[in-house]
Amino acid sequence: MFRTDNQQELADQFTTMMQDQDAQFVAGYAVQMATDMLNLLPKRKQKEFLKCVQTFNDRQIVTVKNLMSGADVEIRRGDRGSCCDPSTERYHSM
Repeated sequence: MFRTDNQQELADQFTTMMQDQDAQFVAGYAVQMATDMLNLLPKRKQKEFLKCVQTFNDRQIVTVKNLMSGADVEIRRGDRGSCCDPSTERYHSM
């Protein structure tokens, strides 16, 4: 099936959102439903919709292991890999 860049981005965002919740089956359904909704939107509104989904994903809480202590720490998904992520060396070198 051919997908536009916007549709592929949406599929990736929804898959990421659902996989962290251990809901693989639901992810497939949500991706299909969201892709259908995206098709109904005008092209200029599709990017806006994708930004909302990305913002939602970035606010989700994920669990990472603290690099130094090995303890589980909950941080926002958007902070993974940044200087706010205790599972990275960058966090401990600042």
